[in-house]
Amino acid sequence: MIKTLIVKDNDKPVAVVLDYKEYLRLKEIEQDREDYYSASQVKLKNKKWTTHKDLKKTMGL
Repeated sequence: MIKTLIVKDNDKPVAVVLDYKEYLRLKEIEQDREDYYSASQVKLKNKKWTTHKDLKKTMGL
């Protein structure tokens, strides 16, 4: 179980101390979300697409 500690000031939560591994997991989720929305925006803006097969052929792979 991951322990967290809520820091309060006058009974109002002001900060959270959490396990470093949990912090890294949350940061990864945040980055994945940002990447997803960025890719979605690129996909909406671009009208011309190249298939994976054609891209490999163009690059000589």
